[in-house]
Amino acid sequence: MLNLIVVSNSGYHTFFSDTNGEASFPVNRLFESTPDSLRNKLLPLTSKTYQFLQELPVIFMTEPEFKHNEDNDTGGYYSHIRIGRIYNIVAEKTHREKVLTFEYTLTGDVGYRCLSKEEEYFKALELDSFGLHRNFWAVKDMDVNEFLRILGLSAYAPDVPAAVNTEAPDNNEDLEVISEINQFLEIILNHPQGNNEEVFYRGHSDISYQLEPSLFRKNTQGNYRYRHNESEMITELLTVQPAEFRDDRYMLDKLVRMQHYGLPTRLLDVSTNPLIALYFACSKIKQDKAGNEIDGNVIILTTPKSEIKFFDSDTVSCIANLSRLPARIKSALNTSLTTQAFNATEEGGQLLHLIRDEKSYFKNIIDPAHLSKIVLVKGRFSNARISSQAGAFLLFGENVDLPETGLSTLNVRKLVIRNKERLMQQLSRFGINESTVYPGIEKAATEIAKLYDSQS
Repeated sequence: MLNLIVVSNSGYHTFFSDTNGEASFPVNRLFESTPDSLRNKLLPLTSKTYQFLQELPVIFMTEPEFKHNEDNDTGGYYSHIRIGRIYNIVAEKTHREKVLTFEYTLTGDVGYRCLSKEEEYFKALELDSFGLHRNFWAVKDMDVNEFLRILGLSAYAPDVPAAVNTEAPDNNEDLEVISEINQFLEIILNHPQGNNEEVFYRGHSDISYQLEPSLFRKNTQGNYRYRHNESEMITELLTVQPAEFRDDRYMLDKLVRMQHYGLPTRLLDVSTNPLIALYFACSKIKQDKAGNEIDGNVIILTTPKSEIKFFDSDTVSCIANLSRLPARIKSALNTSLTTQAFNATEEGGQLLHLIRDEKSYFKNIIDPAHLSKIVLVKGRFSNARISSQAGAFLLFGENVDLPETGLSTLNVRKLVIRNKERLMQQLSRFGINESTVYPGIEKAATEIAKLYDSQS
């Protein structure tokens, strides 16, 4: 295995010039293009995660840039590649973002080299459509020589010691296990909550599911499935079904409706009712290859009341309208700028135009720091399902620190859910079943049929 750290500009990073030193990397770009099975084991970020990363070799690489060859009127994409080790990893917060700082030692310099054609290495390295043309830190299940061979650089491969340990830790192994509803209620009632805090809940039927919205979900290779096409999906749905959204004043309302009908969005449903979360954790019973029931989980989210927003909040408008920006504009957003400087940029101007579509009075005072937040939104109970599920939403900004890292502003606590069938029977005694969670005559009829099924 190896760490792959790709950056856009070698001039900003001393590991392209010095043999030893200190560096940092933003947490919000961590583990992109990392196999899902491996990423799940490495999160949340703990001392075990850092120890594992420190035992792997590191490839430091610049984003490929096109260089024209005047001699034969051709050209190719070139990257500067160096190899080393990292140690003393620490999570820190800078003025605008959370980063992993580390010390490094370089053990080899491949140099500034021309890479294979992109179509030759995209699939082999399991990259998304942006390929190596973005900043990210991945963990790849291959050795350094194999990686360089795929890039067409076998001739420049230096001697690299093998990784000390390639067995990834499992950071879920110490979680509390729930198999009876009494255990669950005791934990919920004793969960610490300050006077200025509020608690929300979310349930997953599979413990491997990440706490992230459907837009941010990745495939098994760790690459985004929908995120780069967010604005196109939204525009297409608004084009083919304009009448459905005619009465939605705010972009948040549109996103809620789109999510209700199955479009991937930057919203994640949560509930103020812990029993609803437990229902979702138990609602699907699946088995692994060995025939064992796959655990679910319930996630307890504690947040300061001051961080909770409502549907008409200006912060919510700013973040929700990010969804209408094309991917190239979102990738150019610089949230480290001052408010005045950000609003003078092309990206700030385009976002402001979208916000003014719903709030004509909005001035050019977008705070870029808000765009990298996850905010908890209490929306309007616009449909029966939101009401019955005591629903609220997490609205994800751009380049956020995901809750799964353990470094988010949200206080996250996970519970492992087992013995799902028994828990569903107990939930039914509290009036939590399919017909109450999903109101409507179809679900009610199904639930009544279950009660009178002579075969059950």
